[in-house]
Amino acid sequence: MRKSIFILALLAIAAFAVTAFAEQPATPADGLKMAATKKVVTFNHSSHKDLKCADCHHPVDGKESFKKCSASGCHDNLDQKDKSVNSYYQAIHKAKDPKHNSCISCHKEKVGDDKDLKKKMLACKGSNCHVE
Repeated sequence: MRKSIFILALLAIAAFAVTAFAEQPATPADGLKMAATKKVVTFNHSSHKDLKCADCHHPVDGKESFKKCSASGCHDNLDQKDKSVNSYYQAIHKAKDPKHNSCISCHKEKVGDDKDLKKKMLACKGSNCHVE
């Protein structure tokens, strides 16, 4: 009886572990070009290794989604003047959103009051993001 309970417990732990690890996709290679805006951003996942995928890739219809931001049906409106939830520009640049992080909101939090870091992480020109 004890052996059966032990085996069931091990199976339950294994099933949980497989599920937990299966939800995280493989990390894409560095050098991802985010070219849907005027100024191209080269995104490196390795520079963001302290974050979880879900910190940026928010749930869609209650399920985790690891699609690109500009995927069809997501933030696929490339008009910078668009203020809707489908705006690619807003998904990247919106400074305050109670539901989801944006690149800018996360960078602002990281920068704090550091003026040198502010230029590197928040400037439109000459930043680590907009280098091209």
